[in-house]
Amino acid sequence: MPPQSNNRPIIKKVKKVSGGHHGGNWKVAYADFMTAMMAFFLLLWILSVSDAEKLSGIADYFTPAAVPMVDISGFDPAAAPIRDALETQPPVPDLAQQELPPADPPPNATGKAANPWTAFEEGEAESLSDSPPHDGAADPLGAAQAAIEETMATGNPLESLAGNLMVARTPDGLLVEIVDLGDRPMFRSGSAEVTEVLARVLKEFSTVIAGTPMAVSITGHTDASPYRGRAGYGNWELSADRANAARRLLEESGVPADRFRSVGGMADVAPLIVEDPVDPRNRRITIELQPIAKP
Repeated sequence: MPPQSNNRPIIKKVKKVSGGHHGGNWKVAYADFMTAMMAFFLLLWILSVSDAEKLSGIADYFTPAAVPMVDISGFDPAAAPIRDALETQPPVPDLAQQELPPADPPPNATGKAANPWTAFEEGEAESLSDSPPHDGAADPLGAAQAAIEETMATGNPLESLAGNLMVARTPDGLLVEIVDLGDRPMFRSGSAEVTEVLARVLKEFSTVIAGTPMAVSITGHTDASPYRGRAGYGNWELSADRANAARRLLEESGVPADRFRSVGGMADVAPLIVEDPVDPRNRRITIELQPIAKP
């Protein structure tokens, strides 16, 4: 028997890996693919929620513009017609050296704030004898305006108070402003107590208002001076109380209660003299008269 050799064959066991092994490169490629898909779907979403105007602007932004090339070293034949047209245009006049026509005078050239009402200053009230008579049935507002203005004309009851009154026609009716001139206040200072001045005016007006089928709206106004009275009571409450006091006096003087449509206060938010919010004329009562529609 031959002797046994010590050189035995070496047998290695190979461990099989399920699915094979290809490294990590596929993960990077997959991540890039998912990122590109996310960007693509995000672009689709933005296009779906954008309106046509924004899409047109985006398209114009990415559209290359054709820029004409101009040879600055020599004469450009294409630019000649444009240059000739510019040279033949008449010169632009210098507006600073031109003589402009005189502008229309402002609505109120006396230095007072312009407003849409006709002011009747003391001694300036126009006599109604020169105006055509108003037909009360055809134009009740015109007849009421004529009657109110007549009470302020020379020799009539409110002649001395004409400076406190302003009367004007509006698209909706007739507007009467009773303003406070400081030396002739309408109310006691800081209260809604009517003075003799306002009582005289409202009693004269009540006859005109009661005799004409018109709805009445009253608004109170104050100046910008802060009210220094009890806590929780300011210019809003004061202006509303003064308007309601005027309503009560008109009703006591003969105006039917069903004629009143609104009574309120606006404090100092609508001044008559805008450039001077504390001017006494900003303290006023506004009476708006509107025709009552026939049923």
